[in-house]
Amino acid sequence: MMNTLKIRGLQIVFFIVLFTQYLNAQQGLGEGTGKPIASPSMASMATYTDVPLNQASGLPDINFPIVNVPIQDENIRYSFNLSYAPVYVDNGNQAAGDVGAGWTLFGGSVIYKKIIGELDERLDNTSLTEYKKNVFDDYYYYNLPGLSGKFQIKRDTINNTFSLINLTPNTVKFEYERENNNATLKINTFTVTDGKGYKFFFNDFDYETIADGNLLVGKGYRSAYMLSKIVSPSGKTLAIFTYDKKSKTTSLTNRLIYQYCKLKTIETDLGKVIFDYLYDESLATTPNDLYSLQKVTLQNSLGQVINSYTFSYVNSIIKEKKRLLTSISKNDRNGVKIEQTSFVYNQQFIFPPAGGSSVCDWGGSVEQSYYDNYKVTNILEKIITPSGGVKKYEYASHDYFFNYDQTYLDSILNGYIDSKAQYVQSQPETQFDTSQTSTYTFTISGDPNKKIAFNIYGFIVDGYHDGDEPIIENPLHPKPVKPFSTDYKIKSSTGEYLNYRGCILGSNSLSDRVFYGYPGTYTMEVTSVGKGYGFFTVSEIKFFPLPLRNSKYVNAPSPRLKTLTYYNSINDTQPVKKINYNYDTEDGSGSSGYIFYSDSDDEFSASEIFVLYKNIKVSEDQTGYTRFSYIIPEDYPKYQNGGNQLYPTYFYPYYNITKGGLLSDKKVYNDQNQLLASEKYTYAFEDYISDTYQFYINNSPYTSKPTYVKKANANIKSFMNNGGIIENINETVINKFNLKPSYIKETSADGTIRDKQFLYPSAASGYAHLENAYIISDPIQTITKNNGKVISNTQLKYDNNKFQPTSALSINPNDGSLKTAIRYDDYDVQGNLRQYTAVGDESTGKGVTTTVIWGYNNTMPIAEVKGASLSDIGSLADTIIAKSNLDVDATSETELINALDLFRTNPALKNFQITTYTYDPLIGVTTLTPPNGMREIYRYDQQNKLKSVVNVNGNILKEYKYNIKQP
Repeated sequence: MMNTLKIRGLQIVFFIVLFTQYLNAQQGLGEGTGKPIASPSMASMATYTDVPLNQASGLPDINFPIVNVPIQDENIRYSFNLSYAPVYVDNGNQAAGDVGAGWTLFGGSVIYKKIIGELDERLDNTSLTEYKKNVFDDYYYYNLPGLSGKFQIKRDTINNTFSLINLTPNTVKFEYERENNNATLKINTFTVTDGKGYKFFFNDFDYETIADGNLLVGKGYRSAYMLSKIVSPSGKTLAIFTYDKKSKTTSLTNRLIYQYCKLKTIETDLGKVIFDYLYDESLATTPNDLYSLQKVTLQNSLGQVINSYTFSYVNSIIKEKKRLLTSISKNDRNGVKIEQTSFVYNQQFIFPPAGGSSVCDWGGSVEQSYYDNYKVTNILEKIITPSGGVKKYEYASHDYFFNYDQTYLDSILNGYIDSKAQYVQSQPETQFDTSQTSTYTFTISGDPNKKIAFNIYGFIVDGYHDGDEPIIENPLHPKPVKPFSTDYKIKSSTGEYLNYRGCILGSNSLSDRVFYGYPGTYTMEVTSVGKGYGFFTVSEIKFFPLPLRNSKYVNAPSPRLKTLTYYNSINDTQPVKKINYNYDTEDGSGSSGYIFYSDSDDEFSASEIFVLYKNIKVSEDQTGYTRFSYIIPEDYPKYQNGGNQLYPTYFYPYYNITKGGLLSDKKVYNDQNQLLASEKYTYAFEDYISDTYQFYINNSPYTSKPTYVKKANANIKSFMNNGGIIENINETVINKFNLKPSYIKETSADGTIRDKQFLYPSAASGYAHLENAYIISDPIQTITKNNGKVISNTQLKYDNNKFQPTSALSINPNDGSLKTAIRYDDYDVQGNLRQYTAVGDESTGKGVTTTVIWGYNNTMPIAEVKGASLSDIGSLADTIIAKSNLDVDATSETELINALDLFRTNPALKNFQITTYTYDPLIGVTTLTPPNGMREIYRYDQQNKLKSVVNVNGNILKEYKYNIKQP
């Protein structure tokens, strides 16, 4: 590493060149140098980790599956789906990602860094004067198949050691390779292992350069780590990820300034997924990611297109021209559009109505209709489905529970504070003329025992009597030649003079004053130098009659869903179905919402206001309704655990679980308000790790511990018309080691108790090699009991350090003796089961053996030979395997079928039952020939949907028709 302290002569020139290139690079990428998360698309992912996005938060559930990555391993399910969250869509400071404002494409696995304050690894040279072993506080967010979360790397500054703390309870294990640098920790790659032992290698990376206040040159760092490959426990590479990379280096030293990766392909043995992005440098000055996803294509292993999806966009007409996704089109294998889903957004900007009063802190209230018909610019309003039907989303503003009891009403008697509880009523205007009298009386109504605020509004001096008028030298700067003035005092009936708060409104207004006193009769004493005349108005604060609705509106970065309406077509005005969402308490007295501030990773980041609702009523006209109740952080309140009165610190128990809302109760009613069914859930929580983590809410420090649900109980009831109740009780205990069930107990309505116990590799001897490979999520033994009696006890064996099961055992509940039910005799190098035996005689180990022949380059079973072992078949399957590898069209498939028929009728195999198969890869089975030879032929349409099954003579055995209809 170059020592910057020794090159002072060249440093300034070098810095100018580097910094110029750095700025150009950032502008070219559209990323600001001060952003804690570099990529807009990754920042949108962080929303799903930090903010509750579910029914409890009032947000709609909008998801679209895009493509499943074809991986030849049943333990890996890797898919891409599009999710919509209407958060920040109208905020010009929040950039739209690569699939448009509000949308996030999940599936591209990534670990990305969020800088807190200064970059953790910035002090990477021990020879620098400012070097020290600094505390690490940056965060890493991650998105993997089926889960997302975040972690931190903590530094022991005394021993200069580092530990990774996963802040999201799950079974993944993180490992990293670091750069050879003892000054600090610089991570080159991450490896993540899931609970089934599959490894995800994050070797590709984004790179950023940020300005450094103490060092003249910018500091480079890896801002994100991209998934490069997935490897099975046995070492087989299942998927390889490649990226389109854009990078820039300095011209003097070839130092990397930035690198930006976008997913390009995912390739497996079964096929390939291709992503086409458009890169537009001109978007650098707009709140948009420079990349926009244009197309996703699925190909099989032969390079043949199975289908594709194309994405269309427009820029919003207001609000900084944000990118909006307007449609997703699905295309057949020939690129012809077969269906389209379209999206319509609100493109109006709705100003809140002006208040009814302009008198300083006596502002008027906003109309209720504004909150009930809340409009957010760029928010999704309609989805037009492929069948032409329409889903219309209507939103309302969030509100939260606020107790309008008498204690609160008494606390706001000193002013016009709450327009929901108070209103202002003006008395008739009073004329005054000090040439006639200097005292005027008025009455304030109300409880004479409670002080209340009132206002003298518009004390206007119209002028002075003859001989007393001021001479105006400059119309813009009145300058009386005499000391003219007019003022007043307010005296109560007891002779007490009241103090006031004044607010100047205009040049012709002396002042508007708010007074605070007991209701009754008051006297205004007008004092003046000169004889002035004018008018004034007395305004009283009045209270709306009780009871008031216990709620207040709040301005959140997203609205809440109010109604979801279905139409048969875009032109229909009569809906097919309308679903209403109500967020009140069960008694209807007010909102069930509670203010929830998003937790910030550092104290200088602003916390956004969100609302979590304890109760949601989902109803459909004339069909009844369902009530949901949730556990939220309010149910486990924070408590002070340190600091002082001015700067307290708080501990928030179970925060990571409750901040998303946890279902506690569900009740189903019919349209006659009769309870039909109920589900009640209770939970026991436990700390997942002993480490605490820190976060901030409104700049105040909080700590908590990652917790998990240790036990969940469900009480499920059905209510009969005759008054009877059918009740089922379920209990699930979670294993802390892998967060999987260790015990499930089910009590049915007739009193039968059925329970299951699950044992995992960590709890049994002989399975150390599985635990060492981090294969911890699948049970190796399951014990089932009925009313306390064991009725089933099965165990999987993994002998000879195998990662696939070698046998399935049945344990006799009476004497504990073992019996081998199935023996898995042989796997190929791909992990495909080639031979298994259903054991009939435990003493000899003999039974019915079945051999599976794999073709299509070891990806599909093409023959199943019951009764035969691999040694019985020998090389007889070589021809059908070779023919299957060449099956690319109708001609080659015919050749394969002929070869399979010869295989089936081979005299050497006449004693065995043989079933054969052919395929269109990634579409489905094309022929199935059972042992009796009655072949079935499967035909598909252009959308790759099965349309019929016919016999060899073309006679239809089964026919499939698909009717897409609105739900």
